[in-house]
Amino acid sequence: MDLANRNNYLMARFIEDRFKVKIAPIAPSYPLNMALPGMGLIGDLSLRHAAVAAGLGIFGRHNLVMHPRFGSRIVFTAILMELPLVSDPPVTEELCNQCGLCVDACPGKALDVEGQTDNMKCLRVSQPYGIGGMIGFVRKFMGATPEQQKDMLLDPKFLHLYQASFIGFQYECFRCMAVCPIGT
Repeated sequence: MDLANRNNYLMARFIEDRFKVKIAPIAPSYPLNMALPGMGLIGDLSLRHAAVAAGLGIFGRHNLVMHPRFGSRIVFTAILMELPLVSDPPVTEELCNQCGLCVDACPGKALDVEGQTDNMKCLRVSQPYGIGGMIGFVRKFMGATPEQQKDMLLDPKFLHLYQASFIGFQYECFRCMAVCPIGT
């Protein structure tokens, strides 16, 4: 993701300098609203839907965008601007073969209902050091004895949670992408 963020920023600056237009670079996970009911699961701009609208792929069984060459192993960013650009022709071929490998490989069982991703199930596995992990840690910490609290603060899990609070999203699970035979 760092490379995607860096390249998105550099491209945005280049476009802004070269064409003298205002731009807004959109990183892979932002902007998002942490308020209810979305709780950070729904951003202001769906890069997946924008990618499909721009002709870069179609949705697969795992609800990720599938590109004809790269499959679902692709990260999208965006740059909003006022330049007249033409999108690629839409992908019309059915790329997903409905093999179900992504469903079977999902440790969170987040893909069990076709056409839907249970985001909370996915997040529990894919972001163990996200806000859910932090809330669970704090709850356990508050109920612990002082000696247990000391041990908890020395536990590597706390150090991962602490680090994640500074650097943002850390995805730990890419199994749906890894098992997908498309684009390999």
